[in-house]
Amino acid sequence: MGLVRGDLTYFLLKKSLDAYFLRHKVIANNIANADTPGFKRGEVIFEEKLKKALGGNFPLNKLEEVKPEIVLDLNSSWREDFNNVDIEKEMVNLSKSSLQYNLCIQLIDKKFQRIKMAIQGK
Repeated sequence: MGLVRGDLTYFLLKKSLDAYFLRHKVIANNIANADTPGFKRGEVIFEEKLKKALGGNFPLNKLEEVKPEIVLDLNSSWREDFNNVDIEKEMVNLSKSSLQYNLCIQLIDKKFQRIKMAIQGK
């Protein structure tokens, strides 16, 4: 189930890091293509899938099957060139994703600090 065997918290944080990293790449791609005619923005769906898996009768060993998914927004286009990237919204999403990623890093660091303290008998 991960590096820290059987530790659900670590496993979920690690999966979240992977999702936030992917989200960062997708948002950066959206921003890079903000002026590309016909470009459709992408977004990463993960939290909803994870909530559904954790809330139902989903076996914990099946959580590895929960993966972030890139979905293209094909239905909206608010510009004449059919591009649907709102640069301001993407910048907000990028900031939010970066904060979530950094929070996960800090939580994993704290978890390893506690493990280290336990090993040292403190």
